[in-house]
Amino acid sequence: MPDLEDRPESVRHEQIFCGQYYDDMGCIGFLGDPSKEHISVLMLGLSDGVALAPIAASTRVASLLAVDLDETAPVRSLDNRNRLAAHLDVDSVVDDAAHFLAVTPDRYDVIIVDLYTDEGYAPIVFDHGFHQLLKRRLNPRGHVVFNGFGVPMNLAPFTGSTPQAWLAQRLNDSWGDIHHLPHRRNATFIIGPLPSTTPTVTSLCASDRLFMDIMGLRLRYLTPTLTHVTLLVPPALDFVGIDQEVHKRWVDALPALSALLTPSFKLSKPSDLRVLLDNPDACLALQERLLKDTSSLRTTLALLIAGEVNFSDRDMSWLPDWVVATLENSAEAHPRDWLEGLLPYAYGAITHRTRGNVAKVDGFRRALARLSQAA
Repeated sequence: MPDLEDRPESVRHEQIFCGQYYDDMGCIGFLGDPSKEHISVLMLGLSDGVALAPIAASTRVASLLAVDLDETAPVRSLDNRNRLAAHLDVDSVVDDAAHFLAVTPDRYDVIIVDLYTDEGYAPIVFDHGFHQLLKRRLNPRGHVVFNGFGVPMNLAPFTGSTPQAWLAQRLNDSWGDIHHLPHRRNATFIIGPLPSTTPTVTSLCASDRLFMDIMGLRLRYLTPTLTHVTLLVPPALDFVGIDQEVHKRWVDALPALSALLTPSFKLSKPSDLRVLLDNPDACLALQERLLKDTSSLRTTLALLIAGEVNFSDRDMSWLPDWVVATLENSAEAHPRDWLEGLLPYAYGAITHRTRGNVAKVDGFRRALARLSQAA
């Protein structure tokens, strides 16, 4: 398959890593026993299958079994299943996740838990007994992966009463040592030994291959997941309650962000952030100041852009250009600081639409090489 820029317009939709959450499961091919050339994956929660192509972006993933209680999921996921490479053996089962784990005799190298109802988290995700079933179905040196949706990653999701903090606490109770890969509003919890390198599917377009290279380096800096409080009762785990907590945290973050802007530009309500995005000069000046900030707010603008580019025609090119230029001109680079938000969010700004901006891929590849040398 030719690179994206060489493909006919009609087939450019084959780009995998674009949109809001397509990156969440791109880590799967790096997981499992590193001595194995091919790994088996069990995915609990299929929905319409948007995670299938990211999972299949590595040649190590040989088989994938998806389990979903919704009998319409296999039909709704057909379009995404038809995009997969021929090397991957894919099947699906209509069943309850806990029941399936209890009756199947099979073991897997990677087990993904991506279970939600129409209203929010599936309660079983937090259940210690369910975690024990997962352990029984996991091969030695395998990994369990939980998709944790909730508070955006620049708003301290592991502090206070948040779904990610509650999930981290429950996972720590069951496993004792967990890490997470931060995304825009998700934390991909990874339980198991340190990930390995992995070959990618050769037919991936240029931007997808670069994404997999970025993912490989990000996984070398997996973040230990520590909660700062012990929650005695669960927080709101429904989507409405989660959004209310998000709104509250955005309001709480505005004074700190506003203090970094010029006196003529103040943020008094969350919608002012969209007004800020319409002023590239103010955004650039704010990002320069945020880079020196040791708090998670340094990724605020990049995170906002990563979300807004999916719904907006704003010109966000200043962020990718700034990231590449800053890394190339910096005397020293601290990989974790860039890889936990700034680099992947900025890269998402050029791949959010299916056509992408392949002209900028070379710049990001140079930036990634700069971070690799500093690793």
